[in-house]
Amino acid sequence: MNQPEQYDQRIAHIMAKIEALHDRKFSFSCGKWPPVWKPPMREEDVAAFEAEKGIRLPEDYRRFITTIASAGSQPFYGLLPLRQKESTVEQPFPYTLEHVLYFLHMTEEEMDKFYDEDTSFTADNGLIALCTEGDGMDSVLVVNSLEPDTYGTVWYYDLANDCGIIPMRDKETGKPFHFLEWLEYWADRTAGLQSTEYFSFSETVQLPKAPDNPDIMGRKMGWMESKAADNRFPEVLELHKSGNHGQESADGSSLKRQCVQ
Repeated sequence: MNQPEQYDQRIAHIMAKIEALHDRKFSFSCGKWPPVWKPPMREEDVAAFEAEKGIRLPEDYRRFITTIASAGSQPFYGLLPLRQKESTVEQPFPYTLEHVLYFLHMTEEEMDKFYDEDTSFTADNGLIALCTEGDGMDSVLVVNSLEPDTYGTVWYYDLANDCGIIPMRDKETGKPFHFLEWLEYWADRTAGLQSTEYFSFSETVQLPKAPDNPDIMGRKMGWMESKAADNRFPEVLELHKSGNHGQESADGSSLKRQCVQ
């Protein structure tokens, strides 16, 4: 079996899982439910995009958008189309799997430099957005990277709440998600939800070890009180989700609000 056939088999398996959810009812579906998919892109249109940007799209994502759907109403607020006005995919992604952007691991000076208007903004380079959960919490795909292991991986992107850009990983193996792992995780996770439950892709994030620096923002602001807590991203993320750093209700109501139709 050649690689395209392997992708086709994997995609068919995932789409069967999604189709099995057709009759499920959810209080928080974000985009239209059951999912509605737009027709796939023509091969020549994808090739033209790649030639224009000087890149090659990751093969699993490329296969999906040319054989199944170019966009859709899920996951969350929907799979976004390939062509995006804000996209700067012709420039390489500035981070790697071991060198991520996480604001609580940065000093105040580093954060000031990141947001300095005189500093070139590169955080969006080499990315295409896959979907948004709302409130600035997005999934993005690396389509241009100087690091082969980083190319084709999916990252959690949240600058709106001073969080960062961090790769999504399998909880058991620690391996980074690629497009099809990302899509299947959403299908499996959704299948396990009760009608009033929800989840965020933030739960797939695993942080690298925090710098041994007492001046990083997480420690200075008291959100990382001990080194033992430095890498427990889901707990720390509760400070970010609502954008008010710790004022979110215990049941995650701000995340609920973003998904209510």
